[in-house]
Amino acid sequence: MDLLIIRHGQAEPRGAGSSDASRRLTDDGRKKLRRGAKGLRKLVPELAALASSPLVRAVETAAIVAEAYGDLAVEETPFLEPERDPKELADWLAARPEAALAIVGHEPLLSHAATWFLSGLRTSFLELKPGSACLLSFPDEIGAGRARLVFAVTPWQLRRMR
Repeated sequence: MDLLIIRHGQAEPRGAGSSDASRRLTDDGRKKLRRGAKGLRKLVPELAALASSPLVRAVETAAIVAEAYGDLAVEETPFLEPERDPKELADWLAARPEAALAIVGHEPLLSHAATWFLSGLRTSFLELKPGSACLLSFPDEIGAGRARLVFAVTPWQLRRMR
């Protein structure tokens, strides 16, 4: 399986009176994501499926990515919520039949999961900034230390791909 990991775009700041789950993308975040999603499509031309955390900013990000891929359906899953365990995500992924799957989620889960998939370490050695992405390839089974890093790109790099 090829796993495209995408962190949600730039979101509204945490504020009094609103829950973290309801934070939306900013207008600038949406604009930058639209350009970045076109770059993603150049790097990964085909996706079989797209899954998102149920938090609003991730759902909005996934919708922008889905549009860049020709209105790919988005599946929401709690396994992509910020504080989930990478092992839970691995178990969910292992049950999937797709050869190429994109996921949209949050920190700290995404960096922890990518690190765990690459090295088996529980302490992250990378951080995915809002709107960034990385592609992992699993030649056989999905689990700790089983992935190979294909690429990691910043939002700035994605937006400059034509």
